[in-house]
Amino acid sequence: MKISEITRELILSQLRENEKALSEADLAYIDALKDATIAYIEDWTGIGGVNTPDKNGRMLDDYEDLVYPFMAILSFMYDNRQMTVEKDKINPVAASALNLHSFNLVPPEQLSKDPGKPEVSI
Repeated sequence: MKISEITRELILSQLRENEKALSEADLAYIDALKDATIAYIEDWTGIGGVNTPDKNGRMLDDYEDLVYPFMAILSFMYDNRQMTVEKDKINPVAASALNLHSFNLVPPEQLSKDPGKPEVSI
C-alpha cells in the first residue's frame, strides 16, 4: 500500500471512529490531519510529496514502509489534540521507519540517485 492509497475509511478504521457518528467538522479535521501528516513526513525525511518528486526524483509513494509511520503519526495527532500533552514523544517504530528515509540529513551530493536505493555514497 502507498500513502496516496490511504482513504478516509481506512483512517477512520485506524482511529476506531464511525463516520456516521462524526460531525462534518470532525471529518474536516481528520482530512486536515492527513495533509498535516504528509507534510510532517516530507519535512522529517526530505522526500518529495505523494505526487510531487523532490529534486532527486523521490516521492513518498516510492516507500511503502512509510504507511505505518503515517498511520501512527496521524493517530497520535488525533489522540493528542489538546493544548497540553503528557507524552510528547513520537512512536519509536514510526521514528525508526522515518529515519530510514531521512535524506534531508545527508548532503545532496552524497545521495544515491536511485529512489529504490536510498544509500549514502561516501
